[in-house]
Amino acid sequence: MRFLLLPCLLIPSLWGFEGLPALHAPLTVVVDSEKPIPSTALQELQAELDKLLSQGQRHVEWKLRSQMQPGAEAADLVVVRFRGSCRMETAPILLDERGPLAFTHTADGEVLPFSEVLCDQVKVAARSAMHGGQLRDGDKLMGRAMARVLAHEIWHITGNTHNHGKHGVASRGLTGAQLIADRLDFDRSDAGALTRKTVR
Repeated sequence: MRFLLLPCLLIPSLWGFEGLPALHAPLTVVVDSEKPIPSTALQELQAELDKLLSQGQRHVEWKLRSQMQPGAEAADLVVVRFRGSCRMETAPILLDERGPLAFTHTADGEVLPFSEVLCDQVKVAARSAMHGGQLRDGDKLMGRAMARVLAHEIWHITGNTHNHGKHGVASRGLTGAQLIADRLDFDRSDAGALTRKTVR
């Protein structure tokens, strides 16, 4: 089953890059969450997102929203809110599988640097592909899935695009298996969009 990642909500509506120095301004990712994110999931989220964005030669600086002081500035900023519970359940999950995994706000046709990741939907998608002993690593795989969903939204933001790539992280829909696979990359043709600034 393929799960959709939506690029926007209207308001009112590694390959060759590993080991190279970052050539572009760091991307500050400010994290807010409705419920605490398990440490194992958070560690995997950060490691996986770092790896994915390095494919566009971007370095990530992580900040908790509670750490941001009034008037704090960043050259390039994305704010993400994780909604719902980001903890993988061991019991069967009885949720509707339909609907987006995340969305990014837009206004006047511009993609804004504000995303929301719907953890309960991501959890259903990731859990649909787990089997056997993978449940023992549930929080780690949840963090990996969250990172890939967030990387998809960041790609929309930095590229200021409502379109999608044909393959990899930027594609329109990702399966549960892709969300937790050992590796999933941006297509080479899509990685360049990660270098652009989020403030326009």
